[in-house]
Amino acid sequence: MDMEVEIINADEEEISYFESITGLVQNNGWYFLAFIILLAYLVPKLWPHYLKWSEQRALAAYDADIKKNPDLFKQKQEELQKARAKFQEEYEKKAKIALEKQKEKEKKILEEKRALLNNGTGGQSINSSEKPKKSKPDYNPLMGSGSGSNYRPPRRSACSGGGCG
Repeated sequence: MDMEVEIINADEEEISYFESITGLVQNNGWYFLAFIILLAYLVPKLWPHYLKWSEQRALAAYDADIKKNPDLFKQKQEELQKARAKFQEEYEKKAKIALEKQKEKEKKILEEKRALLNNGTGGQSINSSEKPKKSKPDYNPLMGSGSGSNYRPPRRSACSGGGCG
């Protein structure tokens, strides 16, 4: 019996907490809404200033540490130099690999062109200095056509659209 009474009392306490919270929100809802809108407006305005302040604070703390321990600065510089050297080596390796791939690609393209030229000329090789001439210039719609076939509107006359009479 005592157990049931404790459970009922616990339920009533939870309900009373819930009712007090909902009552608080009901009575002060407009204040909460105004506070949220104010935060939504001020946070983007003030955030850059906070970041700048925190950066300056971290820099000042770093300077203070260096003044206390000058060997720390030398150690950081050596670590930085090692990291730069490591990244430079990785970059050079990747650059060499990319250059090799580019050369292979160019060789492959050159071989394909030679094969096409040999097939197109009946097995005769063409000098690389002799290039086949284009018979027709490239078409560029912005340049207009080279011939005189441009559209011209008809002349205006007194009798337009079917005759005078």
